[in-house]
Parts: sequence; structure tokens; C-alpha cells
Amino acid sequence: MADHSTGTPACVAQPTTDDNVRTILVAVANRLTKVRPAGAMTEESRLARALAQTVELLGYGRDAEEAERRVIALMPRINRSITRGEYALVLRKIIAGGEEL
Repeated sequence: MADHSTGTPACVAQPTTDDNVRTILVAVANRLTKVRPAGAMTEESRLARALAQTVELLGYGRDAEEAERRVIALMPRINRSITRGEYALVLRKIIAGGEEL
């Protein structure tokens, strides 16, 4: 059946939650690398980046909320001094591992 809300034909594969989570994590890592990579990464920044990238890529709704929860669960808490660039490297290791997704 076609997705009439987006106009996408039924034969076109829709992204899975895992695809969405991976895409969001990559976007967060890219942002942290490009914008103030030497700046301090904070717990507040971790949560804000997860929300901002989720909304940018998926908008609002149930799928976005679920993806954001999974992204936050995969993003390690900030419990030591770390730069945004260093944290991006941590995220890239998680993304490369894939098995957590």
C-alpha cells in the first residue's frame, strides 16, 4: 500500500529505525567535528544535539521520538572532560561497530 501522507509508493523501501538512528548519529558526529571541535562537550550538549538532529532529519512524531530515545541511549554520557571533536570520534566508533544498533 502506498504511503499517502508522503506520496511514497509502497514499493519504495522506507528507512528502518536502525537506519534513522545511524543517520542521526552520523549527523551528530559530523556537526561536532565541524562546529567548535575543540570546545567542551557537555551533557547538555549531548542531549541537545540528539534532539536537534532528530528533529532536523525526522521532524516530530512517534518515529522521531523513538529514534531520539535510541540515539540518546547509544550516546555515552559525559562523565569526564572531553572535546566535541573527541566525542565525535567516540560516536564514530559506535557507528562503525554497528552491533549496538
